[in-house]
Amino acid sequence: MRLGPIQIEVWHVFVLLTVVAFAVWIARGFMVRVSGTWQRVDEGAPHGTVELLTLVQFGPFVRGRRLMKGGFQEYTGLLRGRTIFMTRRDHGQELLKSQGFPDAVIPEIDGTVTAKLRMTLSADGSAIFGTFTPQKIEFTHQPPAVTRRVFLDATFRRYKLISRELVDDEVEMPRPAEAPGRPFR
Repeated sequence: MRLGPIQIEVWHVFVLLTVVAFAVWIARGFMVRVSGTWQRVDEGAPHGTVELLTLVQFGPFVRGRRLMKGGFQEYTGLLRGRTIFMTRRDHGQELLKSQGFPDAVIPEIDGTVTAKLRMTLSADGSAIFGTFTPQKIEFTHQPPAVTRRVFLDATFRRYKLISRELVDDEVEMPRPAEAPGRPFR
């Protein structure tokens, strides 16, 4: 087919459609907003602390962070429609030590993928929910080495939006005051 002085081949149409699809994906990423600070609210949320996840995005590219004692968890992923596909990487010697890893294998684990998430943004944009798939890391003490890494079954996670501002503090919940008087038997 000719379009003026240009001869259009089938592969030209394929390349043009691919570029248009990529541009639509990028533009759509700017229309769906997931940036902000999210608080975990599902039944499995740890008691005594508020689990905060801070996400930022540039179009369909999403990054996040969760600060913890002794390190942080880093999230990276892509937005496709209203669904975010992310991986989590744990960083920090003290954080990994608190998770039960010996000092000798920590350098082998630090900064590697430890979980996958597939989260969907709710229709009103106030919650993200989906699956969290942790990785089981097996190791030996003598000699210290990681022997196997396996993704476990997915569990449900739900986060609610608490602020479009970025909050990086891990908050400890105050303990409830004990009732005065004699204990109930």
